[in-house]
Amino acid sequence: MIKIERLLSILVALLNKEIVSADELAKKLEVSKRTIYRDIESLGLSGLPVITIHGRNGGVGLMPSYKMDKYLFSDEEKQKIIESLRMQHNMLQEDNQVLIEKLENLKGNDESFSNLSFYSPTIHRTEIEKETKVKLSALREAIAQKKKLEIKYTSLNGEITIRVISPSNIVLTDGSWYINAYCEKRKDRRMFKLTRIRELLLIDEELIPLEAKEIGETIIYKQAELIFQRNQLGKLYDFFLEEEIQIHNNTIKVTFKYDSNRKLIPFLLMFGSTVNVIKPHILKQEYYNELNKISKKINDDNQLSYIP
Repeated sequence: MIKIERLLSILVALLNKEIVSADELAKKLEVSKRTIYRDIESLGLSGLPVITIHGRNGGVGLMPSYKMDKYLFSDEEKQKIIESLRMQHNMLQEDNQVLIEKLENLKGNDESFSNLSFYSPTIHRTEIEKETKVKLSALREAIAQKKKLEIKYTSLNGEITIRVISPSNIVLTDGSWYINAYCEKRKDRRMFKLTRIRELLLIDEELIPLEAKEIGETIIYKQAELIFQRNQLGKLYDFFLEEEIQIHNNTIKVTFKYDSNRKLIPFLLMFGSTVNVIKPHILKQEYYNELNKISKKINDDNQLSYIP
């Protein structure tokens, strides 16, 4: 352990306890007592009000007037902060380990903050997540520096374009990351899916700030009714509330409201032939049109495979 990290660890220990023995610090940091005494001297020379208590229960400490109140946050509040930091580390690759250890050391007892495991924020493969996190880092840098980005973007239908965008904020929704940005090509705000951004380059130009826009002001909700096969129940609980699900003998009826501006077809295709769209009619038509396209493609491929 290098000296600066050791000094920081000693300082945290002194903030957490009134008196800490040299033996305790030496064992915790795996160094000699002589090294601990030199470190304590260094802390004193730096201006910290270190005091030494002699005797059987002696040790070193900080003057009470200097100490941080460890109850500035409750243990529950500290736990929430630590869990958030761990999520941020997993999602955005932020190195928060030192900060997490500081908060754990300030807790009032030895109970560990380990009741939350957080592995993957998205539905993508591990390799795709690693690639996406690199893009996230570049996007966050652009936002922090208030700079534009040039991106090579592939749309849902496969169209490849070069865009200059002014990134505003990063959004995680439906298991995927998006960047909300002003697009100079479209002269309007757009949401770009990070997995479809194939290249990105920071441009040394001030970004164009997005105008304030009320969240949800353009949302138009529609009522949808779907019928699923009974064996889809487990999967349905991933997407729908208990009150939206009606279980029958062989089928399941789901009734819910959805944002009509968002494409529901890719979601429905996840269920293949196990779902029927009852309403609205326009969604039913769109879904069966897509199924017909897929069926026609399969038939065409099968016919080609039999050409001698």
